[in-house]
Amino acid sequence: MSAINVTLGGGLCNKLFCLFSACDIAIKNKTKIIEPTFGWKRKILFSDIYDIRFFNEAMKEFNNGEELIVSQSAKSNYKIIQNKQNLWQYSETILKTQRKTNQIKEHCMMIVVLKALKLNERNLQICNSVLNIENKCAMHIRIEQDWLNYSKKKMKSANFNELYLINTNSLIDLYKNKGFEEDVFFTTGQNQTQVQKQMLDKDIKSDFIFVNDLEYEVNAAINFELCCRAKLFVGLTRSTFSNLISLKRDLADKNNSYIYNLNDQLYVRVDKGLHPCPKNAIHNHVEIV
Repeated sequence: MSAINVTLGGGLCNKLFCLFSACDIAIKNKTKIIEPTFGWKRKILFSDIYDIRFFNEAMKEFNNGEELIVSQSAKSNYKIIQNKQNLWQYSETILKTQRKTNQIKEHCMMIVVLKALKLNERNLQICNSVLNIENKCAMHIRIEQDWLNYSKKKMKSANFNELYLINTNSLIDLYKNKGFEEDVFFTTGQNQTQVQKQMLDKDIKSDFIFVNDLEYEVNAAINFELCCRAKLFVGLTRSTFSNLISLKRDLADKNNSYIYNLNDQLYVRVDKGLHPCPKNAIHNHVEIV
């Protein structure tokens, strides 16, 4: 039996899009996947974030009743094949069709894998320690240094009042002007204490979670899950993190996901997180067929 060795690139959710591709390729070729590596600052395994047994059990329905991911400890039993396909481009090709038709197939790998991803027991316990998340608004605030550098380049060519970077105080004002009164759970990769102080200065109670002992992408996955559980979600369309949260929330019948990166307003998404273009995200109604 053969198994492919894959390299997942980018941050957590970019890696997930690569994983969607790898799963699709492996199932079509009747092969398995060696447990992939995650991690932003140091290498960790898929199972350091997610429940690999739950994943494999869920994927059996789409893989002829067989497990899909082979643990690192068992890979010596397989003939290892190096993946040569560009996993990101593979995913982008599928997304291009979905965006053109405004339709996502119910059994596409993006949906199938998202449903199969469950945090491992340790990470779930951390999630469950955040109380009352179901009554809060979750915010994804992109203010990290890598995003600042990226935004400066992209804003030069931004169209139709699109915003790549927002001041935290401005986002809080948008939230209050919308009439929302829920306490806030926010996620950002840096300066969490400063953001919390800015919210408190504007009479917004907020909390966050970032465990220093855990790898950056483990923290990201925990925050992803909490954003999916929240009553409301506010993010942006140019982030795969925000977009996949919006899709997973929609799959759980939580359709109240908003974006902040257009026209200095908060708009509700109608695209199930599919469109990176903010104008399309609020106008193109996407169906799951």
